[in-house]
Amino acid sequence: MKLSILTIVKNDKRNLLISLDSVLSQSLKNFEYIIYDGMSTDGTKFIIQRYLNKNVRYICRADKNYYDALNYAIKAASGDYIGILNAGDKYFSTNVLNKIYKKITASKCDLLFGNLAYFDEKIYSTRVWNFKVTDLNPISALKIASPTLFIKRKVATSNPYNINYNISSDTDFNLRISKKKLNYVYLNEFIVLMKTGGLSTNRNFFFIKMIEDIIILKKYFKVFFICIYLYKVLIKLRTFKKIKIFLNDH
Repeated sequence: MKLSILTIVKNDKRNLLISLDSVLSQSLKNFEYIIYDGMSTDGTKFIIQRYLNKNVRYICRADKNYYDALNYAIKAASGDYIGILNAGDKYFSTNVLNKIYKKITASKCDLLFGNLAYFDEKIYSTRVWNFKVTDLNPISALKIASPTLFIKRKVATSNPYNINYNISSDTDFNLRISKKKLNYVYLNEFIVLMKTGGLSTNRNFFFIKMIEDIIILKKYFKVFFICIYLYKVLIKLRTFKKIKIFLNDH
């Protein structure tokens, strides 16, 4: 069994190095790391070329948006399970992939997800996403921390991300797979440290994300979409917890 880790990047070599270093520092070595570059012009290609080996693959291609790039990278992957690490994000510890590998091997699950902490330039977090999911359905799917998701490649390839959404397609994806009879594992451990300021957390994209969320929720929940949207907002508010996670220890 092999994991494929995917990072999508465009003109963001500084954040890419954070993720690249985290992946290559993992104690588990049975994985491939695919870096998809959306035709960067900032020298990203030259940074990546220093790290290319049998476990690190590079794809450079023009795309429609982030999710178009992600679908392409998923199809190009050779691992049995897919994990996504966005540029700037990092794994919580050097043993995370090893834990995930063992859990997937033992459970034979279709998908696995766990906890997430956000961090910023002050190197600590005041926001934590850790919601236990005991039954996967369209309501509980809203509690999945998407950056922590590991999913069977055949499930991911047969359920591509909707490229009509530029920010919220992961919400659409989670809702879609929640309606299928899939075996899942909720791993009650921190998996990813997510850097704030990306597509889903950047304040500049707030209204675009809100509109996309509403469109998606209306598609799945019909007349109840407003109630579900408010529930989703409540979930997000509950993630703002006053804790400090010093990244130097991870």
